[in-house]
Amino acid sequence: MNSTTPIRLLLSVALVAAAITIATVGGHAIPLWIIGIAGKAGVDPELAGRVTAGACVAIAGILLALGRRGRIPAIIAAGGLTFSGIADASALFSLGDDASVGFLRPAIQLLFGTVAFIGLLRGKPDERKLRHPMLAGSGAVASVLVGAAIAANLSVSMPDGFRNQAPGRERDGRFAVHELSAEQWVGQRIEETPLHEHLPAVRALVADQPTLISFYRPNCDSCHDLFDGHFGERLPARVIAIRVPPADGVTMGESDLPSDVYCADCIKLVLPEGPVWLVESPVVIEVVDGVVTCVSTDDYDRCISDAVTQAEALYREQAKEIKAG
Repeated sequence: MNSTTPIRLLLSVALVAAAITIATVGGHAIPLWIIGIAGKAGVDPELAGRVTAGACVAIAGILLALGRRGRIPAIIAAGGLTFSGIADASALFSLGDDASVGFLRPAIQLLFGTVAFIGLLRGKPDERKLRHPMLAGSGAVASVLVGAAIAANLSVSMPDGFRNQAPGRERDGRFAVHELSAEQWVGQRIEETPLHEHLPAVRALVADQPTLISFYRPNCDSCHDLFDGHFGERLPARVIAIRVPPADGVTMGESDLPSDVYCADCIKLVLPEGPVWLVESPVVIEVVDGVVTCVSTDDYDRCISDAVTQAEALYREQAKEIKAG
């Protein structure tokens, strides 16, 4: 048996084990960077978990079906597993004390991925007769179908912090009400604000560069004016647009406005659906080094201009460091 064959088989087993872990453990078994990308794309975290589990099974099946032809795909899969471990560890570092799990998950990914990657690169392809192409191809197609079926039907339990919903009513039947008074946040770190309690993903998004956060409602004329006039073109600073949903059971009135604001290259998030949200919109919040430095409900240019200046200065400093290194 070729020296790469055991590695390829173990890699397949590891991928199936990962899918089983996601199915049994739930959201805590999913690499955090996948949850982050899903959040930026507006994809439900549970769907991201189902797709991840299905993809693991599909890739494992493909590696087995291809036989010795699977060496190159196995190298790519091992490289992807290594990358996932690095990205997962980086995301956990960004969250710091708020990381829901330790570094065991990224460590396992890095260990398996790196060992498999090196072993597959150093091994030599088996020169014996390869599996018939029709048989290998049929097995690969079947693996993809099985993975798709798993992604479509699997139920993945997600931690409350990953879900974008909250109880709409208190135990006595009254609406749950949450107030977000952004003007009181100036000088506070983002994790000290009520926003972090309801959208913990924001902390990691504002950690690495000057960021502008704006609350908006789709049926708000002023909100559309703000985004069309200030965020219609890409800015040096990161922009996070947070939609304020109506309360549970409340339907927004008809409007001639577009269904959503236009924002070039921004990250769109939504406050948990259900409660009544007492938050002024539109509002612009500037966050630098994780600290709220400016909040405005009328003079938006004040916060936006400073964030742009801070971002440009950061990029110049980074360019100097790269040039010097």
